[in-house]
Amino acid sequence: MRSLSSVLVALTASALVAFSAPTATAATTGARPHSGAQVAAGSRLLGTCEIGGHICGEVHNRDDRHRLLITDQWGRQHDSSTWRVLKTGQDGPDVGVKDVDGYWVAPGCKVRPSGEAPVGPGWHKVTNIQNIQIVDIAC
Repeated sequence: MRSLSSVLVALTASALVAFSAPTATAATTGARPHSGAQVAAGSRLLGTCEIGGHICGEVHNRDDRHRLLITDQWGRQHDSSTWRVLKTGQDGPDVGVKDVDGYWVAPGCKVRPSGEAPVGPGWHKVTNIQNIQIVDIAC
C-alpha cells in the first residue's frame, strides 16, 4: 500500500537519461555522471526499501524518446556498478531495481517529472515514498 505514492516526483529522466550513462548511452548527450564500467542490468532485484521493505522509491520513464539512468544506492551513485538504464516505458523493476534511490540528468538537459517543475543536471535523490513519473526529457 502506498498512501504517499502519489508524491509524484516524476523525475523526467530525459535530462537524467540524457545522462548518457557511461556505456549505456542515453539518446541525446554524451555526458557521463562518472567514468566507469559498463552498466549491466542484474538478474535479481536490487535496492532495499525502508518501512518493512514495502514502501520503495519508484521511477517510471514515460518520456517517448530518451532513456533514463537510475541508481539503486544513493550513497554510491557515482559508482557505475549501481546504475541501470530505463528505456522508454520502463520502471525500476523492469531492470532489476526494486528500490530506486536516484536518477541522473546530463549536463545541458532537463527532466520534468509529472506535476513538477523541470530539474537540471546532476543526481537527484528519490526517497522511499516517492513514485516519480518522468514525462519529458529535453537535451
